[in-house]
Amino acid sequence: MGSRRSGVVFVLTGIAGYVMLPVWVKNIQPSGLLPLDIATWRFLFAMPVMWLILLALRTPPSDKPLPIRGLLGLGLLLAVSAVALFFGLERIPASTYILLFYTYPGMVALINFALGERMPLQSWLALVVTLTGVALTVPDFGVGLQGDVLAGVLIAFVNAFSVAIYFILINRWMRGHTSMRRASAWAITGAFLTMLVVLGVRGGVTVPPDTKTWVLLLLMALVSTVMPIFMFMNGIQRLGSSRAAIFSTVEPIGTMTVAALLLGETIQPIQLLGGAFILISILLLQVPLRRPAAVPAPSGGD
Repeated sequence: MGSRRSGVVFVLTGIAGYVMLPVWVKNIQPSGLLPLDIATWRFLFAMPVMWLILLALRTPPSDKPLPIRGLLGLGLLLAVSAVALFFGLERIPASTYILLFYTYPGMVALINFALGERMPLQSWLALVVTLTGVALTVPDFGVGLQGDVLAGVLIAFVNAFSVAIYFILINRWMRGHTSMRRASAWAITGAFLTMLVVLGVRGGVTVPPDTKTWVLLLLMALVSTVMPIFMFMNGIQRLGSSRAAIFSTVEPIGTMTVAALLLGETIQPIQLLGGAFILISILLLQVPLRRPAAVPAPSGGD
């Protein structure tokens, strides 16, 4: 019981870190840093900290060789996800963005079906519920679904798709492995290397203009990147992935609450209904089946 209780605490703490991510980003944006700059600094801070924590915890080596090249390659998807988030939050409210992003469990089920896995009736129902929730979640914004609003919605779906592919690949490549912390560190390293390549192509990165921006970037890397990863890994070890997935569905609710309280965003009643549909679809995908489809625990995409 104690292990399960601590697992819940770990998962909820990780969720709290991810919930704060839009707050850091929305407060960094007025500094003039572009999405590519924000993503570069995020992984520049997060990557060494993750490896230092592994050393400090004396994390044992993996029981069998990790697919390091593949994990570094997955870093590209993490980088795409991060950049998409920062571009998307420039265009639509955080509450809307996170709800659209949480269509990714449905995407996982659909992609697995396309790859030949059986998709039970329950998963098809969850997909229909997800699409209904998306239709209700995207509001008019007074200008219709066009311009920046349309771009923001499409970016949210790109973000969700990149995270869906990430989970499908890491679930396949990490079967039989137990060293998920090291795997996460290698993936973050891959994201950092991806941003270094982008930095080279761009010819540099913009330096934060003031102390406030430096602090916000550091908080984003530590509180909303490194900390949630380790908390989720510890939580999954104690609860199992299915229970952790169910608990993590409170993340969109938390993000909507924080967006309303700290960012002053107004959430329309129809969006709340759409959000409820999306959360129901996630829970449908997590209900045990005789032959459950492999759907990962939601973990912020960010």
